[in-house]
Amino acid sequence: MFSVVILSKDIHNLVPCVRAILANEPEMEDQRIVVVDDGAYTDAPRSLHGHTWVPGKKPFIFARNANIGLRKAYESSDAAILLNDDAVLRTHGGFTSLYGAWKACLPQYGLLSAATNRVGNTNQYSQDAKVIRPESRMLCFICCLIPRAVFQKAGPLDERYCLDYGVEDGDYSFRVRREGYGLGIWDQCFVDHSSLKSSYRGDGNASFAQNAALFAAKWGMPYGTE
Repeated sequence: MFSVVILSKDIHNLVPCVRAILANEPEMEDQRIVVVDDGAYTDAPRSLHGHTWVPGKKPFIFARNANIGLRKAYESSDAAILLNDDAVLRTHGGFTSLYGAWKACLPQYGLLSAATNRVGNTNQYSQDAKVIRPESRMLCFICCLIPRAVFQKAGPLDERYCLDYGVEDGDYSFRVRREGYGLGIWDQCFVDHSSLKSSYRGDGNASFAQNAALFAAKWGMPYGTE
């Protein structure tokens, strides 16, 4: 069984994000949508109150709030789909398909991404593939399935990447590869990352440069060469 973890402070993102999940995954129980709340609950419509809400920590750190949500999800699920609140599921049964693709290839893949758009890794753009496409280096965490067993083995996301947003997904991809797992992309699940604006990305360029420097200091190599 899988859960979906969404970090959000913006109800204008969260509502269409969650409604798309419910429309495309009609059999999914409300409580398996875990929202790490950074201010969205106050304005949330009553229809969203049946989901699992857990408080995020301030100041906002993507990795820290993601870890909070993932730990909650793993209480009842063997995999969690970490989903941006500005990513909208467009494939009917897409998350069920993503989970099924991972299960069918156990234990090969440690991270499995949906196909998407407006993403730093262009390999994650949608293609007409019917099998998992291996990814050699990293996956951007727009919509990424993270198994509980992998989280337990590789550990949580590194919360030292605390300068807004960026690089923590590359760092985690590297760590998962070091544990012997593959990374993959599943085109039979597509999420739209172009119609909503990120609620937690600030000055992405400045943040990325600082986090890349942290990665280089941590691993002794420039980010992007790992």
